[in-house]
Amino acid sequence: MEQKYACLLYRTKTTEQKDQAEMERQRGACLQFAQEQGWLPIREFWCSEEDGRPMNEDPLLELRAGAEQAQFQILLVSEFDRIGRVPVECSAAAAFFERHGVEVWTVTDGYMGKVVRLEVETMK
Repeated sequence: MEQKYACLLYRTKTTEQKDQAEMERQRGACLQFAQEQGWLPIREFWCSEEDGRPMNEDPLLELRAGAEQAQFQILLVSEFDRIGRVPVECSAAAAFFERHGVEVWTVTDGYMGKVVRLEVETMK
């Protein structure tokens, strides 16, 4: 079986979680899930919606570039809403990765490809 490379994304929301403990919880869950699946984590991305970074420095931009260059096959997040700020953004981001051959997985729900395709179809 061919080794799959994974990028892991951890993101906190505004007032929901401000402490490092939430990021560490996400990290622990993602690393354990990746190990159980036999994936090799090659990069970790940390992001807080209140960290003051301009939108053009959002980790998703770097992840998109990596997907376009086929640098990894898996994007793993703890929950689906970690890849966007609003549901439509989450679906659009996941659809982008799927189009570029990157499977979007969550620790809580598993493979999101079927869900993403359903949501994109219903948005048309």
